[in-house]
Amino acid sequence: MTNRAFTLFEVLIALGVFAIAVTGLAIALQSAVDASLMARQRALSRVVIESRLATAMSDPPVDGRREIEGRTNNGIHVLETLEQAEIQTTNGTLLPGMWTLKVTADWKGGAGKETAEVLLYRP
Repeated sequence: MTNRAFTLFEVLIALGVFAIAVTGLAIALQSAVDASLMARQRALSRVVIESRLATAMSDPPVDGRREIEGRTNNGIHVLETLEQAEIQTTNGTLLPGMWTLKVTADWKGGAGKETAEVLLYRP
C-alpha cells in the first residue's frame, strides 16, 4: 500500500515558504507605491515652483518675503524671498538694482524640498 498524501509537516513548511514570499512581495509593492507617490509630489512641487517663480517675477514680495501655507496649496509650503544681489563689475563696483528671487517649496514636513532662483533687475 502506497501513501500518496502530504504529511502535516510538509504542508506547514510549504505554507511558511508561501507566507515569506507573499510578505516579500507586499513589502516590494509598498516600496514601489511610496516611490511613485514621492515622484508625484516632487513633480507637483516643481510645477508649483515654476508657477510661483513666474508670478513673483512680475509681482515680487514687497517686504522681501512671502509665504504660502501648505493647506491651501496642495500640501506644498512655498517661501518666496527677494534679496539684493551683490554682483560686482570687472572694476569692483556693485551693480545697482540686481535682486535674487528665490522660491523654495517643501512638503511632508520638510521631507522633500525643491528650490529655484533667478536674478531680477529692478531699478
